[in-house]
Amino acid sequence: MSMKTTHRSSSIISSSTGESSTQHLAEIVVTAAQSNQKSSNIVQLRLSNLKLHGRENDIKLLRGKLRELAKKKDVNAAEENNNTNLILVSGTCGTGKSALIQKGLGKDASKIGCTFTSGKFDAKLRSPLSAFSDAMTNLARYITVEHEKKGKSPSGGLPIATLIRDQIQNEFDDDDVEQLRRVLPGCAELLGARSSSLFGPSSEAEAAVPHRSASVSKLDSLKRHSGKESISRVHYAIRRLLKVICSYLKGVVLFIDDLQWSDIATLELLKSIVLDREIPSLLIVGAYREDEVPE
Repeated sequence: MSMKTTHRSSSIISSSTGESSTQHLAEIVVTAAQSNQKSSNIVQLRLSNLKLHGRENDIKLLRGKLRELAKKKDVNAAEENNNTNLILVSGTCGTGKSALIQKGLGKDASKIGCTFTSGKFDAKLRSPLSAFSDAMTNLARYITVEHEKKGKSPSGGLPIATLIRDQIQNEFDDDDVEQLRRVLPGCAELLGARSSSLFGPSSEAEAAVPHRSASVSKLDSLKRHSGKESISRVHYAIRRLLKVICSYLKGVVLFIDDLQWSDIATLELLKSIVLDREIPSLLIVGAYREDEVPE
C-alpha cells in the first residue's frame, strides 16, 4: 500500500525537504493556501512505492477533484468559488507519479467533458516556461483541431475556437497579443494575427511553429525590454488568456510533469495563476521527484 500525505485543508500543507525549485514550489502552496483559507483547493500527495495497486484512495481523490471541476461549470459557481485548484504529487524516481495522474485524471477527463493537457520538463533542456508552453500548445491544438471537427459549440453557435479567437481580438490589445505569441508560439493560431510588434517584425511562419526553445529567447527578450514590469504583464496576459479559454470549456486540467527541473519563471507564473480568483474551472497539477531537486 502506498504511503501518502494528503492535506485538503489550507491550514496544513506538507512540502519536501529540497531547496531551490522545490522550495519555491512549496512557497507557492503555502501562499495559495493562505490566500484561500476558506477553500480546500490545495492537495499534496506523496508516493513511496512503484505500483498503482493499493492507491485506490489516491485515484478516488483525483477523480473527485475532476468531478468538482466539471460541477463548478455545470452549476455556474459564484466567482468567489472559482479558485484554481492545485494538486502536487511528489515521490522518488519511478514511484508512478505520472501514471497515477493519468489514471486518476487523464483517462477520465474527456468522459465528463473536461480537457486534459500536459507538458513535461526535460533535464537536458532547461528552458524557461518550456513545459508550460508545451501544455498550452497542446491545449490550443485541441481547441483549434478537435473542436473544429465537432463544428458548432455546445450552445449551437460558432465553433469554440472562433469564439475564443474573436474574444481575444476584441479584448486584448496588440502588445499583449504579440507578447503571448512570442512566449507561447504554439498558441499563435488561436490568438489570431496581429500586425504590430513590440520587438520588431517576425514572420508568420516563426510564430506558427511551436518550437520548445522559442519561449526561451522570447522570455529573455521580454526581460531585456522592461524587466519585472514586462514579466508581470506577461503573467497577467497569460492569466487573461486562460480565463477566456476556460470560460468556453467545461473544465481544464493542466498537468506539468518533472517540476524538479523547472525554472523560477514557470513557478512564479504557476503561483500567479493559482492565486487568480477569476479563472473558472481550472485545475493545475504538478509532479516532481523529491530526490532530484537541485541544491
